[in-house]
Amino acid sequence: MNLRRIAMNCLALALGAGTYLLLRPAALPPPEPAKIMAISYSSLGGATDAGVYLADAYGFFREAGFTVTPRVMNSIPSQVAEAATNAVEVSGIALAPGLFASVQRNINLRLVGDKQSLRPGFSATRLIARPDLIGADEADTMRNLRGKKIAGPGRTSIGFYLVAALFRKHGMGLADMDYVEVPLPDMAAAIASRAVDGALIIDPFLSRAVQNGLAKVVSDLVEFVPPGGSIAPIVYSEKFAADRDAGVRFMKAYMRGVRVYNDAIGKNIDKDKVIDIIAKAANVPLPVIANGFPAGLDPDQRLNKAFLADVQNFYLEQKLIEKAANLDTMVDTSFADAARKDLGDYK
Repeated sequence: MNLRRIAMNCLALALGAGTYLLLRPAALPPPEPAKIMAISYSSLGGATDAGVYLADAYGFFREAGFTVTPRVMNSIPSQVAEAATNAVEVSGIALAPGLFASVQRNINLRLVGDKQSLRPGFSATRLIARPDLIGADEADTMRNLRGKKIAGPGRTSIGFYLVAALFRKHGMGLADMDYVEVPLPDMAAAIASRAVDGALIIDPFLSRAVQNGLAKVVSDLVEFVPPGGSIAPIVYSEKFAADRDAGVRFMKAYMRGVRVYNDAIGKNIDKDKVIDIIAKAANVPLPVIANGFPAGLDPDQRLNKAFLADVQNFYLEQKLIEKAANLDTMVDTSFADAARKDLGDYK
């Protein structure tokens, strides 16, 4: 009797389990993987592309549905031309006259974020001078630089604006310097040979010149760039900017990469790992990045339209552009605003 009861109970359990399997809802299929969009990112290269390098290395772009191929260009005009034809979707373009002038040629690029800016402790763009011209303070040094040769990447660059601002601060104008165009890789040698007396220079060339004792820093130029004052904005092509969803997803992934950078440099979080990634991606010796002058990358990707207007006015005064661009059309902060709403403000 007991054996029969046990058998009947086992049969009931088996029938019940079978009924459950038949009646339960079918398991949902695994979600389809998001379609990956292949896009290109153009820049002149270097450590200031850290946000892109880190967003890629940490998998943020992949999570957002992108594969991003860096394309190193040799000039700003070539960057503008590629973006104008939608050959590249995203670019990091220095704030040069050509960027403003592109609007006059009906090239509808959109400035959406920051690739490089300046703020206290974060400035990879500085004015340097020969050690024998360095005075007791900045004002003394600037007096020593009156009438001297100052090397720069060209008058059609944001560096020209920054040097002019520094001279203006000390009661001098463009006539009080001999501004000469010198390729960035040649600036340190030009100072060492006394072909020039000072230079507006960026990393890694800046760090190498200072570390090798060829020059000393005169100014980090931070005071001339307000918060949100990007000297090299992130730029979307017209076609990419029209894809609202993709534009926001890219900005969110890029912003995450920029915040990893700021955590590493400003808070010493995973600093060695981050520096190693940047050095390898930028093809710069690791000690130059580790011991150099860190670039500013705005963790909230804000753009200061008043600063952009001031730079544009300077180019107009110097007759480097013929007509002012409509910044209300050219600047679109909505992508960064949306990404920041999701991620929160950086703290």
